[in-house]
Amino acid sequence: MASGRSSSLCSIWVIVLLVGFTGSSSAQLSTNFYSKSCPKVFDAVKSVVQSAVNKEKRMGASLLRLHFHDCFVNEGWTRI
Repeated sequence: MASGRSSSLCSIWVIVLLVGFTGSSSAQLSTNFYSKSCPKVFDAVKSVVQSAVNKEKRMGASLLRLHFHDCFVNEGWTRI
């Protein structure tokens, strides 16, 4: 009986912690996130992608396909 009670208390404690941590989050997306921390990030990414496309002509299509599958395919599951 004590084991069941301790398990219940542990479960309640975990739920309280999770709710507490998620409730205090105030993160916001920002279009200028990297402007101060890494201002040259877009130039670096563009350079690397351009280099990859120059080496392998299918790389542009591969990156587009990767973006599509990562960003849009799972979107349907959120509506179910």
